[in-house]
Amino acid sequence: MLDQSTVQPVVWLDDHFYITIIPNAPYNLEVWQHDPDAQDQRLGRMDYKFHRDTFAGFIYRLLPKIDLLQIHAIQKQLNPFFDLEV
Repeated sequence: MLDQSTVQPVVWLDDHFYITIIPNAPYNLEVWQHDPDAQDQRLGRMDYKFHRDTFAGFIYRLLPKIDLLQIHAIQKQLNPFFDLEV
């Protein structure tokens, strides 16, 4: 189990949700919900490097209020972490 104290936000989706990157893990991208009054909760995880073509559906299922333009902007922020084209 991943120690939550090592989880650092990479991309904030809004005031309550963020994405983290865990290098060298089978599931290297995680979406977390931030709760200032309690412990943060992981909502989902995926292997972004090999399944980034399903990222839009993954994010949309977790956060339906995010549109495709926002998802595209998020991917542009994430791709450099995986040495992928921007």
